[in-house]
Parts: sequence; C-alpha cells; structure tokens
Amino acid sequence: MIFRRPPLPIIVVIICCLLCTGCWSKVEINERTFITTLYVDKADTPGEIEVTLSMPLPNRLSPEGGGTGKDPYAAVSATAPTIADAIERIQTDLTRKISWGHTRVIVFGQAYAREGIEDTMEWIARQPLFHLSSYVMVANGKAKDVSDLTPVFEETPSDVLREFSTEENLLKTQVLSIFTSDKMNQGFASSMLASKKTKMVSEEGESKKWVSQIGGTIFRQMRMVGTLSADEARAVAWAGQNLDSMTISVRTKKQKASMKLYRMHSDIHVKLQNGEPHFVINLTGRAELNSVIPVLKAEDIVGIKDIEQAANEKVSAHLTQAIQTAKHQGSDILMLGYRLEWRYPQVWKKLRPTWINYVKNDLQFTVNTNINIQFVGSESSF
Repeated sequence: MIFRRPPLPIIVVIICCLLCTGCWSKVEINERTFITTLYVDKADTPGEIEVTLSMPLPNRLSPEGGGTGKDPYAAVSATAPTIADAIERIQTDLTRKISWGHTRVIVFGQAYAREGIEDTMEWIARQPLFHLSSYVMVANGKAKDVSDLTPVFEETPSDVLREFSTEENLLKTQVLSIFTSDKMNQGFASSMLASKKTKMVSEEGESKKWVSQIGGTIFRQMRMVGTLSADEARAVAWAGQNLDSMTISVRTKKQKASMKLYRMHSDIHVKLQNGEPHFVINLTGRAELNSVIPVLKAEDIVGIKDIEQAANEKVSAHLTQAIQTAKHQGSDILMLGYRLEWRYPQVWKKLRPTWINYVKNDLQFTVNTNINIQFVGSESSF
C-alpha cells in the first residue's frame, strides 16, 4: 500500500481547526455593563470612601433617536473602606458584569484628593482593562455631584467630561502621566470642575445642573496641595502643549483689545548656571485681533506692538504665578525634572532623591512669551 501525503492546503486547514478550540471564559456582551466614568469621594463615615460608577443603559438607547424618553445612562454608588469593596457592593446589585474597557474619565472629590489618591491609583494600576489614557479631574465639591450633569450637547455626562479634555480647552491629565510623575518624584496639575443649578432654554426653562472647568489643581506625591485660577491653568496647559487655542484681553495706554491665540507652542530647556540647573520656558503663538477700542489701523505698527507686549506680559505673569504657587508646595507641575534628566543625567541623579525640597527652595526658571499678531482685521465704515 502506498501512502500519499495530503496536499498542503488541507494540512493548514486541519491545524487551524485544532487551534480554534473556543474561549472557555467568555462573557456575552449583553451580560456586561460598561463603566464610562469613575467618581471617588471621601465618605461621611471616617475611614471610608464613596464610589460612584456611571454607565450607559442599552435598553434605553435607540439608533433612530426615538428612545423611551428617559435618560440612557445611570449612576450607582456604594460606600466601603476600600475602592475594591465598594465596587464589589455595586457589582452585587447589578444584573451584569462590570467591564472597565470603556472607562475614559476619573473624577475625584476635593476632600478625597486632599487626603491622597494613592489607593485608587494603585487599584487602577492592577486593572488590565483600565486605559492608561483615561483622563483625571477633580471636583470642587463632591465628585458624585458631577455625575448627574445635564449633557446638553452630548449623549451622556461621561461624554461631556471626556470632551473637556480632548478639546484641549484647559488641562489634559492622563493616568499614565500621574504614574510617571509619581515614580519620578515630581508633581502634576489637573482640571477642577464646579457644578451649579441654572435654568436652561434647552430643558424648557427648568433648572438643571451645569458643570464648568473653573481652574486647576496642584498635586504632589498623589496628594492635592493647591489650586490654580483658570488663567494660570491655561498658561500651564500652554506650557505643556495641551492647549489648542485661547482668547485673551489686554489694556494698553491707548487701546483695549481682545485677541484669539492659535498655533500655540512651547519649548522647555535647561542649562547649568554656576553648576545649578536653570529652566527656560518659551511660549510662542500667533494671534488674531477680535476687537480694538479705539479702532486700530493696520499701519499702526506701534499700537500693534504695544498690544503684543501687554499680552506677552499677561501670559508670562500667569505662568510665573502658577509655577511659583506649585513651587511653594514642592510640586513640579511641568515635570521639569524630565528635561534635567535628558540634558544632564548626572545632575538629575544627584538631585532626584531630594527633588521636592529642591523645587521648593532652589528651583530657578525664566518664562519668555512671544505672541505675534498676524491679523489686525477690518471694520466696516458707516
């Protein structure tokens, strides 16, 4: 009897069939609930935290937009000594398994942030499905109070919070940045949220909750230690290249002007002066005048230069004040230590163990701003 070898395609098909043995631990998608936002607060009971999870409700979603007339999202809360225990209590009352693959926003209450966010960040680090690109924010009061904001322009509150960061209108802080800054003994800044009740035309004049970004927060070693004004937070975002555009108004001796900034860039480098690092922060951007009183003509070069100088001085003052505020708390919110490590690794090796004290007592820096007005604009004559 002569044995004939099967053709190669048949061998490949047989091997593929043997490898496709199925998934023994699969969970159907209709048996999961996808968490979109995690809110963490200090509980009223000492030593406990309150966790709130925001999630969409598939049974209320309609692709045609008809829906049931009810909100297509929900928020569920639980209180426990640890975040893991709180989430387990929430899971006990849910009919679907919690999944973290769609979580994009984390909001901490201010009281919890001031005591430290180490426990939550440690828990996040051990969740394989949790995205390191998720955005982190701090609520002026309780984080839970932000969870029921009215999503006027978006589908859910989680979409609103996510867009706050992706639109780059203020600070954009991600989980990965927090982990790296903590490992390198540096600090970071994040956006601060505030909520209030206001009457909305879109809601037929009813009073609904509106959430705004009112400034920034300063962290050192996973603990909130200070705050920044909205102008200071924008300057920090510009220095971190996380700002897409902004509007600024200034006054000179002759004019009052408003302008929109665009093509905003920053360059941070370090040099040694007398053996000590000195950081130079350069901000550059272009501008378009929105209004000038009295009217400014395009040929008035002196007036344009005066407005540019006033804008440069204002932005430089905001960034300098933000760095000084963080410096007073020993927080390196611009992660200047990275630049030092890249440029002078031996100097960084020496300063790294005491970097917090060095920032607080000996950090030297200079801020330079160069705003160039490209368009003066025109005004109709009557």
